[in-house]
Amino acid sequence: MKHYPFEEAFWLPQARRVRSAVSLPLILLGGITHLATIRLALDEGFAFVAMARALLRQPDLVNRMRADPSTQATCVHCNRCMPSIYTGTRCVLDSPDPVRIGGR
Repeated sequence: MKHYPFEEAFWLPQARRVRSAVSLPLILLGGITHLATIRLALDEGFAFVAMARALLRQPDLVNRMRADPSTQATCVHCNRCMPSIYTGTRCVLDSPDPVRIGGR
């Protein structure tokens, strides 16, 4: 998989522009891994945040954050979960049956 540099809340600048132009509930998505980012988004007026890949790696992440606010996601943003969308989306780093790429 191609490597893309990771930045926390990478869609936030664009989402802020959309939020200022519309008056409907919006969900911030794109690299949410810290509780501080969730709180920032909610404080800025976003109705929700989406945490797809982080929750693939740690399905109990929200409960962990609730118990310990310093908890952050352990997703390494490698994008290797992407091919698994056709066979049962999962974090292949933690899967006992990793996705086989290229028939190997």
